[in-house]
Amino acid sequence: MRPAGHHAGGAPWIAHWPVPPGRTGRELDDSGAFVLRTCQRELALTAEPAVAAGLARLAPPESYAGGEAYRFLLEVTTGLRSAVPGETNVFGQFRRAWDAHRQAGERTALATLAPLVARLIHDTRAVRHAHLRNLGGASYGSLVRRLLGPQPGAHVLVVGAGELARSLLPYFKATELGIWNRHPAGPAFAAAARLFAPADGATAARWAHHVIMTTPADAHHDERWHTWLAAGGARDVVHLGRRRGDGWTAPPRFAGYDLDDLFDLRRSQDGVRSLQLERARAACRERAVAFAATSPAMHPALRRQAAG
Repeated sequence: MRPAGHHAGGAPWIAHWPVPPGRTGRELDDSGAFVLRTCQRELALTAEPAVAAGLARLAPPESYAGGEAYRFLLEVTTGLRSAVPGETNVFGQFRRAWDAHRQAGERTALATLAPLVARLIHDTRAVRHAHLRNLGGASYGSLVRRLLGPQPGAHVLVVGAGELARSLLPYFKATELGIWNRHPAGPAFAAAARLFAPADGATAARWAHHVIMTTPADAHHDERWHTWLAAGGARDVVHLGRRRGDGWTAPPRFAGYDLDDLFDLRRSQDGVRSLQLERARAACRERAVAFAATSPAMHPALRRQAAG
């Protein structure tokens, strides 16, 4: 981070408030800089020394110049600086704010920033595409979907109609979802492709390609479903009411999973997620170095900063 006010002419300069203080709004809006406001930050971007000097007088707690500014901004737009690293919302916020600034901004000021922003948008997409796709989540629904990997249109049968079953519904919208419960399912399940009557468990088992059991462990209930599934055509079953080693087994020829398999997947996914984020940060550093090396206005010292 460089002291406020240090700025090489033509190079990007950022004033940053990590938590918007609510007192700079009008001053920033009148500064001539491009302003981005999110729930986590308020920042102003310029490539004009006079505007940067005006922003410095607002005493921002953080400021960045040159390649360091580009790297910081790229980490913001890729979501790496967000509370949930890698999230995509901030990129949309940035683009909407830039569109609004472009419509209202002064032509000369826009000309100095437009090439930088175009490059930033290109680099953001490239980093996200290469390193931040399919980060995955940690909810039961996202983990079960990753574990089973159903194809669009596959028949996914949820056994049970409680809170856990309801939480799974948004994650299987691309499939044909079926619901079986010991009692008729409530209105939350009305959009399911198939609602099987309590007496139609065997029919539901024959219909299913994948089965998700959300019911608590119950020897009689589980044995009945073991029999139905063994006679059906499903390929796999995950039992969210069972833990490894408690005596439950899937029918022969089935891929059977339980809660511990989900926990193992989450731990593995967390490791993969951390690796993806680190690779994305490294890519941001590399692109900041490339930006510093090719920007004609960049001072050599700023190029060295970008690589740091």
